[in-house]
Amino acid sequence: MDRVKISIIIPIYNVAPFIEDCLRSVLSQIYSSLEIILVNDATPDDSMLRAAPWIEKLQERFEVKVVNHVSNRGLSAARNTGIEVATGDWIYFLDSDDEIIPSCIELLSMRVNAYPGVDVVIGGIKTIGADWYYPLTCAFYVEGSKNILRDYTNNKWYVMAVNRLYRKEYLLSNDLYFKDGLLHEDELYSFRIATTAQTMAVVYECTYIYKVRANDSITSQRKLKNFEDILYINKEKLTYMLKQYQANIHVIPYTYGLRIFYGYVRLLAKNNQVKKVDKFRLLQALKEAYQPLNRVLSLKYKLWTIVLKIPNRLILWSVKYLL
Repeated sequence: MDRVKISIIIPIYNVAPFIEDCLRSVLSQIYSSLEIILVNDATPDDSMLRAAPWIEKLQERFEVKVVNHVSNRGLSAARNTGIEVATGDWIYFLDSDDEIIPSCIELLSMRVNAYPGVDVVIGGIKTIGADWYYPLTCAFYVEGSKNILRDYTNNKWYVMAVNRLYRKEYLLSNDLYFKDGLLHEDELYSFRIATTAQTMAVVYECTYIYKVRANDSITSQRKLKNFEDILYINKEKLTYMLKQYQANIHVIPYTYGLRIFYGYVRLLAKNNQVKKVDKFRLLQALKEAYQPLNRVLSLKYKLWTIVLKIPNRLILWSVKYLL
């Protein structure tokens, strides 16, 4: 059987200390039918200078494309550029401050051979620099959009967009591009994958090494832009849930909606960078996004409406100091 061509998309921006290790890991891949696409998102540091000798080595083994953005456009735009220029049958996203093991693409491609019509193949992730854990507990092969979505809402596969093989035809037919300018873009992208994919295969082995950088955002450091974008993502999810419930489709449990609400409130309450007036505004906007969903719920869950009527100040205070 001929090997499928896989395009690895690597956005580059301010990753000088990491880019060489990243490209070294790509060069070490056992799998040979690769197209390497490096998207220089107008990086201000010397990332591209450090990458240059590794690009030459990569060109000896693989097809290599270097695309330069005139100005910095963000991770989403860089990934979208990669999708647009990719000629592979499959797309793989690799962040330029991370690494992949030598057998990464080989192991993922084996699932493609086993399930030729699969939409997405997802591999395990090892985290370095933090105790975070990205679960991958779904079945070896998941068939049916309802099952994939149910596994997603039950946290059986992670929200990061990296370390997956995406069938390019599937991405294009579902217009699965990243939203430009959006922080936490992986959260929305994975939700869209969960609501459109028909089949998913899994490689449980940790094929990807995710490095947590010292300046990675934590709850207390997130700025207003972070919360504006998380709110946008939450609204998209709630709107989808509402449409599903109105169609009498209850694949997504209402408890997932509660987790969205509580999780966002908790982030707001614990944050020290966002002004109170903005916290109240954001929380009120989330409440208003929730109201239509409550109207289609059973009496059991309509009791949750009481919480939406509690003053924003009291909600934030109680979450911060009592929970």
